[in-house]
Amino acid sequence: MPTVYLLRLNQATLQRTRSQLAGTEVRVAGCNVLLADALDELVTLAPDIVASDLRLTDSHAMRVAHELGRLPMRPQLLLLPPTADDLQLFAALSAGANAYHVDDGSGLGLADALSRLHDRRAMLSPQLARHALAAFGIERSPLTLARPAAGALDNTPAGRQIDQASRHLLTLLAQGLLLAEIATLWKLEAAEIERRIWRLVRLLHVRSRELLIA
Repeated sequence: MPTVYLLRLNQATLQRTRSQLAGTEVRVAGCNVLLADALDELVTLAPDIVASDLRLTDSHAMRVAHELGRLPMRPQLLLLPPTADDLQLFAALSAGANAYHVDDGSGLGLADALSRLHDRRAMLSPQLARHALAAFGIERSPLTLARPAAGALDNTPAGRQIDQASRHLLTLLAQGLLLAEIATLWKLEAAEIERRIWRLVRLLHVRSRELLIA
């Protein structure tokens, strides 16, 4: 059962999210609308996941990612944007967030998204996959290489930190293929595709730090 700490833009959204998670397998360890007030609680509570809006009253998701990285035990960070097209979403994922869940206000799928992240599984939209390819400095694979199941096993280098199998995966995601479609092509479970995406996001963190140093 994952434990989550909620960071939401306002009290109304916070209470709505708590209500939506009531009765699920996710346990809410704590909540706040201010990052500054949450930091000491996060040290004490040590949740598995922090679920945060992209924008907070006193901060933003990139700062949240930075502060979580300074904690003795770093929780994973799930972003809750209203749309996957938000310009800050990819920046926050690169800065240290682990996954995202589009929060349309209904609460639909939130508990599942938290459970998947707890299992180190994530997803990327086509637009975010295109951003990731650009961040790694690589172009899309030819579909004749990306679609066959053999592409999932290609661990030859494609660029810094990234292998050809990861490049092929980003290519298929950028093309708009669904997880189930990729899993069928590659003869893998959808959960394995999600785990590969989670690892790709971790590589984005490394790439982002490299670019900052450079």
